[in-house]
Amino acid sequence: MTGEENTPRRARHGDRTLALSIAAVVACLLASALLDGTSFDDLWTLYLADAGKPIETLAHLRWSLDIRPPVFDAWASLLSRLGLDLVAVARLVSHVPALLFLLLAGRSFMHRLPEERQFHAIFLLLMLSAPATIHAIGLYRGDFWQLSAFAIQIMLARHILYVQEDYRSRKDGRIALFGLLATIAAITLDYGGALFGSVLAMATILAAMARGLRRWARSLILTLAVSVAAVVAAISWQAPSWGRHFDLYQNWIDLEATSAFAVMTGLLIGTMAHNPIAIAGAYLGRQKWTRHDSGFAALLGISLVAALVAILQIDAQRRLVTTSNSADLAVLAAALMATAGMKLLDSRLWTNTLCAVAVVSALVSMAVGGLGGGWQSGAKKIARMVEQCPQSQVYAASGWRIDDGSTSRAARREEPVFALGYQRLAKLHGFPVTLLREGKPVKAHLSQCPVLLWIEQVPPFVRPKPDKIIRMSGLQGLEASRVSLIRTHSGLILRAER
Repeated sequence: MTGEENTPRRARHGDRTLALSIAAVVACLLASALLDGTSFDDLWTLYLADAGKPIETLAHLRWSLDIRPPVFDAWASLLSRLGLDLVAVARLVSHVPALLFLLLAGRSFMHRLPEERQFHAIFLLLMLSAPATIHAIGLYRGDFWQLSAFAIQIMLARHILYVQEDYRSRKDGRIALFGLLATIAAITLDYGGALFGSVLAMATILAAMARGLRRWARSLILTLAVSVAAVVAAISWQAPSWGRHFDLYQNWIDLEATSAFAVMTGLLIGTMAHNPIAIAGAYLGRQKWTRHDSGFAALLGISLVAALVAILQIDAQRRLVTTSNSADLAVLAAALMATAGMKLLDSRLWTNTLCAVAVVSALVSMAVGGLGGGWQSGAKKIARMVEQCPQSQVYAASGWRIDDGSTSRAARREEPVFALGYQRLAKLHGFPVTLLREGKPVKAHLSQCPVLLWIEQVPPFVRPKPDKIIRMSGLQGLEASRVSLIRTHSGLILRAER
């Protein structure tokens, strides 16, 4: 059989392998949405979307407190009014439309330029299997929506660099709908995403103008203007509330343990390390590299560097960078990796290896990320202790209470979210809990059963001493007790016994 006859067969095999791998990764994503433990981000969304309060009250008193535009808050509020208040189910129902939108957009771009179908397929595979994406779909926030929209925005940028003619409604109407709506979503769902989406949109506009694609350029300019106007309007509306409820005090509950540079470096390295086979394509397939590939890589590289510089400048004024609001870096990295990785798809061995690594990476990220973790880890441990000794007294306090910022406005702003989380999880796992409030000491009574103090949002690098925890929590009556600390997935439990 000749090499020419083998080529279509290899192409069909590669397409089938990529499709099956994407399906396997999608299954991992859906499992992560359903099985990840309850996190503080999940609880924030439940608080912002309380079905027991009118929408106008939520918007005025709660959505305005959010550190993101209120778009996802409005969506979550709609879901809560439909009875979706279980975190796992709400996450799944919320994120499936974004996932379907992404997959349908990818399919449309593949059909519009069939010669680029391999890039879009491998980009979807690498983006969906990236640790940042697996983490995002396990949160009941707008993170996964924003990452999906930004991925479609990258597909549109590639189309504009590779297409040989300007916008035609008959040919391009569907991808324009996907691409322009995604650009608006990428910019308006998150303030960090607004920076990445705006930079990429501007770079794409310049590329369209340079290639003489005036209709595409005009459409993108109008889309960018509408999106930026919406972001400015949201900031103007939320700014007075931020001024009343935020202050300069920050700690581990608000921010990462590391610097902004370390957060962004970790995102980039983590994404590249999850599938180094794709990166190898830059060398192994170097003879297949084209001028368009170089232009696309340059566009992404310039957008990445420009966004990094802007973020570091903003963060230098006030620390704001987190893994959540910088996760678009992972999508940019995945697109660069896909540009290199598609050069390997002529080889059945390399195709199978790349796809296998992607699926294994998704499984590992799902397993080590949040399965059975979050606040449920502490709730389950307490439930077992209460079951062993039913007279155990359970108290709970905000993670802010063991830090010097316990009286800050940030602590007061998040106190109701902690209370919501403790009450929901205690009810779910069948034990009563007493909340400790700032400035209101409570006296515990030691008996044959232990006194348990449950504190969430205390990461492993924070190691408070038991006497400090007792003193700052406001829990009295434990001076003569024997105390031990039990670490949970996202906090700790103080156990006091006679």
